[in-house]
Amino acid sequence: MRNLAALAATLAPAAALAGGYVVPNLNARDLALAGSAVAAQDTAAATYANPAALSKLDGLNLSLDLSLVDFRSTWTDSQNVFNASPVSMIPKGAFPPALYAAYGLPLSSRVKLGLGAGLTIPGGGYVFWPGGWAGRNEIVTVDRKVYGAYLTAGIQVLRQLRLGGGLVYYRTTEHLVRGVNFLSQEGQIELGTAGGAASFDLSAEGTPFASLPLTLSVDYKHQGVQHLEGHAHGSNVPLPLRPGLLDQGVTHTLTYPNQLNLGAAFRAPLLPLLVTAGFTWERFHVYQEDAFVGDRGVSVVVPRDYRNGYTFRLGGEYQALPILKLRAGVLRDISPSRTDTLDPSLPDSNATAFSLGVGYAALRNLEIDAAYFHAFYDSITATGIEAFPGTYQTRASIYALNLVWKPGQERR
Repeated sequence: MRNLAALAATLAPAAALAGGYVVPNLNARDLALAGSAVAAQDTAAATYANPAALSKLDGLNLSLDLSLVDFRSTWTDSQNVFNASPVSMIPKGAFPPALYAAYGLPLSSRVKLGLGAGLTIPGGGYVFWPGGWAGRNEIVTVDRKVYGAYLTAGIQVLRQLRLGGGLVYYRTTEHLVRGVNFLSQEGQIELGTAGGAASFDLSAEGTPFASLPLTLSVDYKHQGVQHLEGHAHGSNVPLPLRPGLLDQGVTHTLTYPNQLNLGAAFRAPLLPLLVTAGFTWERFHVYQEDAFVGDRGVSVVVPRDYRNGYTFRLGGEYQALPILKLRAGVLRDISPSRTDTLDPSLPDSNATAFSLGVGYAALRNLEIDAAYFHAFYDSITATGIEAFPGTYQTRASIYALNLVWKPGQERR
């Protein structure tokens, strides 16, 4: 019986990590516009953001991006449960890519086709708390990456209407570390899992008014239900508990949520200005609970009780010089997390973010884009018996550098 209880205590907090969060579009131009450019895609990055826009490309188009994500949070014992001082995460940067290749070609005088392939990390978690902090028995480390591989296409069926879509494959890798109090001594559990699932993308884009420079778009990405498998290993485990805790197989189901992106882009007729707006809806309601199952007969179910999340976005791109574009954006994100299930593995809350960026046409066929994105999360305090008590103050910064290369165009 003691062995069963210890194993349950080990698996339960780790199961709460299956919540995850969605990472912003890491392409530098999209990031600089706060993700509002769904209806203003003009490079191979449309492979991910809006496949219908691939039909606007001419010849080969490459978009190669590398980003730095800096996610940090400070926990405060605001309810004096532990009589502990504030604790901040250990700063560690993640370097997710956003790599796309596309090719556009005419099929007739009016019909155009664009094909695209790409890889990015649309979601994950990167959390590193100190090993001796008050919540070490909840979580110490979360290193989860949700990879997205995209094979999409767009076709212009009418002069003012483009359709698109394709295949999506999600692949998640996860490494979790947490402390365990065995009463007689403290130990640690490490858990590694991996798995994937296929999904699909559908999109459409149109210019409904021939005399008005307004583009409207919609992009839908279906959920990916991934069945992860892996291994758990215990260290410093008391001898009587080692048969059940030292090593075991673990499985759990992780769902990347459905996403709906609506976009609008308007090009000012008297100014070299493009205004973009977007709305994102994420079906996080699929997370009602998380279950980790050990291969030695123990199952643990942890309630998550997520609601759906949504984001409002606004951006602008100004052609300051023939070779220089200035960009800025702002968003307001409504988090799916609830305070009564809040956990330090994901100190998430509603957030306001701003972004800045530039685009420099180094050559006629080569553009260099750079962006900075910063999110201010609302201070949030955990409530309820299922949450880890305390107040979290979180912020995130993303730096992105992108090269857009169009080999078919002549040099300047």
